[in-house]
Amino acid sequence: MTLKDRQSAARFVSEVALAYGSDLHRFLVRRMQANEDAEDVAQEVYLRLLRLQRSDVVRQPHAYVYYIAAQIAGEHRMRAARQPVVYSSEAVERVASEDPYARPDELPDQLHIERELQSMLARLSIAHRNVLILRKRDGLSIPEIAQELGMSVHKVRRYLVEANERMASFKWSRQ
Repeated sequence: MTLKDRQSAARFVSEVALAYGSDLHRFLVRRMQANEDAEDVAQEVYLRLLRLQRSDVVRQPHAYVYYIAAQIAGEHRMRAARQPVVYSSEAVERVASEDPYARPDELPDQLHIERELQSMLARLSIAHRNVLILRKRDGLSIPEIAQELGMSVHKVRRYLVEANERMASFKWSRQ
C-alpha cells in the first residue's frame, strides 16, 4: 500500500468515524454484553477499514460499516462463547444477597408492564413474535434470525417491520 493509499484510507476512516461513529457505537452496545466489548469491536471495524485497499469502491459506506460491524460482533460472540466462564464466589454471594428488583413500590408497575407486554406479544402471529423476540430480547442479527428460523433474510426483515408496526399500534391499558 502506497503512502497515498494509506492517506486516502485514513481520510475515509475519519469521515466514516465522524459520520457514523455514535450510531455505530449504539448499534454495537445493543449487540454486545459490555460497553468495553462494543468499543473493542468498533476499534476493530476502524482497523479493518484502514486495511481496505480501495475505499473508493465502497458505494454505501453506511451499509458497509454496519456489515463489517455485524461480522466482527458475531466473531466476538463466538470467541466469547468458547472461553470458560470465570467468576468470583465473593461477588456472586454479594449479588445474591442483594435484590435490586425488590422495591415494593415498583412491583405492581413491573407486573402490569409484564402482563401488558405478554398480552401484546400474544396478539402477534407466531412467526412475527419469534422474529421480534429473537431480535429484541436475544439481540440476534437478521441473518442469524433467518438461519435460526429457516427463513429468508428478506422475510425476516419484513416480519420484523410488521411486528414493530403492530406493537406500536397496540394501546397500553391503564391499571
